[in-house]
Amino acid sequence: MTTEWHIKRDRFDKSRAPAIIRELWQGDPASLRPISQDYNIVFRFEIGGRGHYLRVCHPVLHPLPKARAVMRFLRFLASERVPVGQPIPSVNGAYIEMLEGGYYASAQREAPGTSMERHLLDLSVYEAWGRSLGQLHAASRRYQPAPRSEYEFPSVQQFWGNIEATAVAQKPAMQRVYAELTAYMHSLPRRDYGLIHGDYRPGNVIWDGATARTIDFDEPNYHWYIADVSRALLELYDQPLAARRRYREEFMRGYLSEHRIDEWWVTQLPFFAQHRAMLMRMWDIQEGGGGSGLREWGMNRVGW
Repeated sequence: MTTEWHIKRDRFDKSRAPAIIRELWQGDPASLRPISQDYNIVFRFEIGGRGHYLRVCHPVLHPLPKARAVMRFLRFLASERVPVGQPIPSVNGAYIEMLEGGYYASAQREAPGTSMERHLLDLSVYEAWGRSLGQLHAASRRYQPAPRSEYEFPSVQQFWGNIEATAVAQKPAMQRVYAELTAYMHSLPRRDYGLIHGDYRPGNVIWDGATARTIDFDEPNYHWYIADVSRALLELYDQPLAARRRYREEFMRGYLSEHRIDEWWVTQLPFFAQHRAMLMRMWDIQEGGGGSGLREWGMNRVGW
């Protein structure tokens, strides 16, 4: 399905990128190479031989007040020594630079290492991975949004309400699961709830052999902290239950060493995994896809 963002994305003149990195970030134009444009438009470039990323976006995808709020949160996490992709200012001292045509750009240092997707079945990385997320959540508890901000981070309840029309248009079995999960979320206590990464999948974590570094802060939202844990572990869905539990135990050992939450939440992982899978499936359908790859995940509640 073609959206207004797809149109704006495809209209961006990529030949402008070398000048943007040279003039605004003193980067080497010869090092520039495109990385992706599935979501943001992303280029890799170098400053003094060190890797960086340029991200170009437009308000039709992320309104400027949202982009500024996300950048403020990311800068706070970096200042708290949370392992995240380090944003860097332009030569003008701005972390978000406006470009012609309404586009805007930001840059950050390249996180060393490889995607956690490549290490998903390596049990030895899980304690450090959990520790990294625990540091992020512990810092998030201390974060104070800007007063009188034009943008407020959404809550998971808003996301869930936004898929209701799509969910109730599906087959009765899926309608029933949606209703069950809606009732479940309404029953939860509002403790251990705060601002989370929001898309804490392995592809958004970089492993350098010692540290798990979080990148791609596009959708922070208010949710129970265990939801980020659930998203990290969701990719292990097809592993045997005994293996899933070993991974979970190692992850939570690291996590709880940095951020204390009620360990009761661990027993709720099956619900949170199913909840996230249902959200992902409905988003896929709303964007014109079939969501078939997520059907089983959303319909079944598996043990952890």
